[in-house]
Amino acid sequence: MWVKALDSTPKEGTMLKATVKGNKVFITLNNGLLYAADNRCPHEDIELTLGCLKGNRIKCSLHGFSFDLTTGDSSQVDVDDLRVYPVKQENNKIYINI
Repeated sequence: MWVKALDSTPKEGTMLKATVKGNKVFITLNNGLLYAADNRCPHEDIELTLGCLKGNRIKCSLHGFSFDLTTGDSSQVDVDDLRVYPVKQENNKIYINI
């Protein structure tokens, strides 16, 4: 189900927080593409928006683990993958499929 998450597109390289259907997520525009994912590191309960974007990955500020923005794949074998969501833009509003 597509649900509106933001009323505007994030600026390139920034991460915006949103709560959609009770899920805390972040949405980012990275290299011209939109991404959406849970705003919680699967390893520890810390917001990933406290971390930084490195290439096509988001890096957690606590232990430095990183996650692929497209697939959610973790940089560590023993750390769960990040949950990512399909995201689209319509009329400058951002929707995620959650």
